[in-house]
Amino acid sequence: MKKTGDGSGAAAPLRDMGPAGPYHGDSSFSQEPGVRNIAIWGLLSALLLAFSAAAAAAPPTHKLPEPAITVRFDYYPQDLATIRALERKLASAIKHAKAGELGETELHLDGNDGFLYLYGPDPDRLYAAAGPS
Repeated sequence: MKKTGDGSGAAAPLRDMGPAGPYHGDSSFSQEPGVRNIAIWGLLSALLLAFSAAAAAAPPTHKLPEPAITVRFDYYPQDLATIRALERKLASAIKHAKAGELGETELHLDGNDGFLYLYGPDPDRLYAAAGPS
């Protein structure tokens, strides 16, 4: 405990920092809390705008278009090896024809519904590459 000048042993009172905190008396920083809030929001808005512009200028990441062809099929769990072989053949045929690509295959856990997704700019070309020969 600090001794005060009056010899009572009481703690010294805290120094009055004024309404603006430690910047009391600093003429470069506004005393009005509302003005500070506006300045902070202005700065945050400018930063957000700068980051948004930078994100818009960034090159787009590789994103597949909507599926050009969706194939729905029924299957049994014992057919999984045959389905995987079909996926490899389709992927190879589509790549060889430069018609697009085979997306991820969706197999439902209950073991009866499956979907193949084929992506490419021209569905007719995809069908010609992946369809029955």
